[in-house]
Amino acid sequence: MTLKTKHLFFWIYIWSILSISACTSNRSLVIPPKDGNRAMPQVLKKSGGSSGMEQIGDCSYLAVYDVKRNSKGVRLALIKVREDSLSVAPIQIDTWDKKGISSDLESICAIPDKDNEYLIAESGNWQGKLGRIFHIKVDTLELSANVLGSVKIPMLYRNDFDLTGDQYEAISCLPYGKNKRIVILGKRGGSKKTPNGIVRWGVLNIQEHSFKMDGEGIIGIPVNVPGNWTNTATKRSITDFHLDQEGIIWASASEDLGDTGPFYSIIYKLGRTNPLDKEKPFTIFKDINIAKDVNGFKIEALSGPCKNILGTHSFGTEDEIYGGVWRPIYIE
Repeated sequence: MTLKTKHLFFWIYIWSILSISACTSNRSLVIPPKDGNRAMPQVLKKSGGSSGMEQIGDCSYLAVYDVKRNSKGVRLALIKVREDSLSVAPIQIDTWDKKGISSDLESICAIPDKDNEYLIAESGNWQGKLGRIFHIKVDTLELSANVLGSVKIPMLYRNDFDLTGDQYEAISCLPYGKNKRIVILGKRGGSKKTPNGIVRWGVLNIQEHSFKMDGEGIIGIPVNVPGNWTNTATKRSITDFHLDQEGIIWASASEDLGDTGPFYSIIYKLGRTNPLDKEKPFTIFKDINIAKDVNGFKIEALSGPCKNILGTHSFGTEDEIYGGVWRPIYIE
């Protein structure tokens, strides 16, 4: 073999290694856990996409992910947005409740007057089981969370194979009493049982971990959103809530035509809170108008703006085979 031939094989080998590295560079990175006793490695998700999001600082957010019960993966994470980078660090939850690990988390909200405490909710029941709201306390320095308790969302329609029942994708939490909070849930719609979105609500006791939803709250308020939908029968009228500092309840809606898209979403004003009226703590607007069209993304998470970036809101997506992203957005 000539020297020239040897050089040729050498450069082919180097090119192959670089090609493999390039193909895998967008995958998640495994980070060794801080606690050597933890068996599960932490996986760094790079994109910022999520199923639900709550702002906890000027440019930091807690996000939940719709990992199913029989799958391993990140279920809760801390998103930090900086001038030159975006990082997503998994938050470890070691214990859940007697029913086991979460399945299909879709929403998160802060609990008013409770530092570092949040509600995270599953989308709904599966074959009559699960469909829980977890009360958690988060330590963002240690990247860990404890489950303080859980309640089951009252089931109206059963989810099963080829049967779409209750699908809740949004949650918001309002003050009500010392140990009680109003919990507002947004049902997405887009199914035969529930073609439009529905806003339901109840009273959660965060001390006893009991949840009462009855009367008007369980009947709910239907929400039919406008938009340039390909199929109005399958649009998801509610995919997340965001409560701003003025007491306005914002919401997102989206369309999912399949794992390859194309995707389309809107952001709109859903209602407002009435902090001084315990009999009617919030109002849903009768007329819904589009505040922003968002083409090419399936928005599942909606939150406030990052302080250092021009924008009024931010959103997270779950764009199926394309992954997900975090993005700022400006709405006039």
